[in-house]
Amino acid sequence: MPDDRGTWGLTRDEIQQLAFALLQRADVRVDAEKAFRANYPNAPDSMIHTAVHHVYNDGPDAVIRWLADAELFLRDPSHRLCSGVTSDLLYHVYNWHQFQEMLPVGKPGLIELLDEIKLFVDEGSLDAVKKRVDDLKEMLEGNVNYPDFDFR
Repeated sequence: MPDDRGTWGLTRDEIQQLAFALLQRADVRVDAEKAFRANYPNAPDSMIHTAVHHVYNDGPDAVIRWLADAELFLRDPSHRLCSGVTSDLLYHVYNWHQFQEMLPVGKPGLIELLDEIKLFVDEGSLDAVKKRVDDLKEMLEGNVNYPDFDFR
């Protein structure tokens, strides 16, 4: 039975071994698509593809780049940690968290959201319709920027 604590119950060495195993997978995208499809059978292919992109395609590189930038600072304290590197990492993590909320609902949940938009149309709330459609489109495309944090 899997441990609900995930990596929290592991040693640092065990965590590093898992991370390295992920980075060494030959077909990580194929494996990720299979895993997402098994766990989220109602999710449309486009949502699975976007989740794979953020978590297994660009996400690991963003994590590694962020760790490398942190190491550069330790080697040379005059090195300023790059906000672009941090932003890239946060972008992928944030979009994964958004998708994590939407993937379980899949197609039925999307239909429910569309029904909500239809209700706004019936009520004549065109601004609400436009806003909700834009929000939904951004979420489905997985291109939502994380909240603006002050990096100073």
